[in-house]
Amino acid sequence: MGNHKALTSAVAAIASIATLGALAAPAFAVDAANGTYSPNGKSVAELAKHGAAQRIAAIGNKSAKNVVLFIGDGMGDSEITIARDYLKGANGHFDGLDAVGQPGALDDVQAGTGQYTTFSLGDGSKDSAVGKDGAGKLVANPNPGKLTPVTDSSVSGSAWATGTKTYNNAVDVDIYGNPQLNLFELAKAAGKATGNVSTAEIQDATPTVCTPNDAWLGNRGASLKDMTKKALDLLNANPNGQKNGFLLQVEGASIDKQDHNANACGQIGETDDFDQAIAYAIKNVDLTNTLVIVTADHAHTSQVLNAQPAYALSTVLKSADGNNMVVSYGTAQEASTDAEGGYNGGDMEHTGTQLRIAASGPGAQRVIGLTDQTDNFYTIAGALGLATSPDEQNALSKDGTVKVARTQAGKVATVAIQAPAAGSADKKPGADKNGVIASGKVPDDSAVSGPLGAAGTAVMAIAIAAVMLVAIAMLIKAARNARNN
Repeated sequence: MGNHKALTSAVAAIASIATLGALAAPAFAVDAANGTYSPNGKSVAELAKHGAAQRIAAIGNKSAKNVVLFIGDGMGDSEITIARDYLKGANGHFDGLDAVGQPGALDDVQAGTGQYTTFSLGDGSKDSAVGKDGAGKLVANPNPGKLTPVTDSSVSGSAWATGTKTYNNAVDVDIYGNPQLNLFELAKAAGKATGNVSTAEIQDATPTVCTPNDAWLGNRGASLKDMTKKALDLLNANPNGQKNGFLLQVEGASIDKQDHNANACGQIGETDDFDQAIAYAIKNVDLTNTLVIVTADHAHTSQVLNAQPAYALSTVLKSADGNNMVVSYGTAQEASTDAEGGYNGGDMEHTGTQLRIAASGPGAQRVIGLTDQTDNFYTIAGALGLATSPDEQNALSKDGTVKVARTQAGKVATVAIQAPAAGSADKKPGADKNGVIASGKVPDDSAVSGPLGAAGTAVMAIAIAAVMLVAIAMLIKAARNARNN
């Protein structure tokens, strides 16, 4: 039994090496017959490259010391409209959402508002280079990537964070599995302070009574405004923030959750909470050196109607104007009812509609017109002077060192990269307590190409060598045990 386990582990280790090698392979050819080609735009293979989905690549950036990015999860145009109609009236005005991007609101002539596309390149890992079949087994895909109109939160976050389109459920990797540097990593490498704020799920809001008060934030405690205030205080007090500026991302996470639950009051409450956080920020940052962007990750299900539809779930609310407002939800893919035939909630789906993006401050005009989600990466990174191209990003690891250390008796290998990034928190590596089984140095080799770049190729080679050593040792151990038994 022990021999069987050892052999199984060794085979698994060697199989993982094959998988790592597959991830480092170049892009596969485009296959129009399998739907990987867009007749009116770029092919999937072209779109999968870093920055290839940009719509405004030729537009330059203005410099900003700081950037604050507000993301309303699931906050499409409908969600904003519903909250505004209910809380302010149809002709009302949000202090935050309706101020950013409006030149007259903040005396900011640089302000701009536009829309951006959010499509992804696959409906899950099955559309990546190495996906899983129906039985959960890894299967190489000769035609990775598929134009997918409806995105999810992880892949949309990866798009604006890395500038690279990928498949649904993926985080900061391309469709071939190659890791992509994100804005936070790049900002830290540039010596900037960084912050990330997000909300928890609402617990107490109900779809029948929508009284604007603290109760509709459920058990969260602090509001998003409070968390934004604290984040700005910390970033402004941070030495790196004072000297080099900061990047802050603020997410209203539960607008999406309440849309999934068809909870009109919940999504209104979350949108109101999100608006108050924006309103606080624009009053407490300097728009002459701080770029503020407000957008969402994907659109969602809710719609405003005059009357209740025959074939969709709906909630009737009284708007601030005193009129009945019907909020309809009709994107559930399966029936979800309780014993009495009532709706049981929890399964409304995203939609693929393009999204509003608004900005104020230096470089805000880059959002005007139709852009893509990946353009947001270049707007932010360009404003902060971060490394955006593969060559610039590869240069960050020039003369860096790589060590692969043993852990758990040599069964697991971990890779640690030490690069001379300015202001990096992990600039000095810790003491090696587990022993080193492989080491190397990342040269400044511009001739090395491929999806991983020079640094990634060097790291992958060392990691593969280390895992191979472990696999060989396990095979030898298994053979000795078999001979002794």
